[in-house]
Amino acid sequence: MQDQDSKFESYLREFTPHRPQPLEQAALAQRLWPRRLAAAAAMAIGLGTLLWSGRQNRDQNVAQSFQGTRLEPAGNASGSELLLLPMTRLALDDPQQLDAKLTKAARTILPNFRKSDSALRVLAKE
Repeated sequence: MQDQDSKFESYLREFTPHRPQPLEQAALAQRLWPRRLAAAAAMAIGLGTLLWSGRQNRDQNVAQSFQGTRLEPAGNASGSELLLLPMTRLALDDPQQLDAKLTKAARTILPNFRKSDSALRVLAKE
């Protein structure tokens, strides 16, 4: 028994204590944060560019779609055309003149509910 203890102690003396190495995950995390930061920056720049270009395209499409938009139905041809952009400018410059023009145009553009076959007349009765 004594012989086994001495053998075991001599075996243990062969080992020298040394400081443990850092874990691989900690070292890996230290190497990955610049990559993650670069990826986040690239995604932010890409998303910002996408939103900016989408807004630019939307503004151009809206301006083009309102360029020739009429306020009156195609079937009712009145003497004066009511275009959306000129009416907007008129609203900003002279609101009273806009009201007069809309009142005059309403007589020909809006449906007449006094007709016997008017849908508005049927709804007004209910």
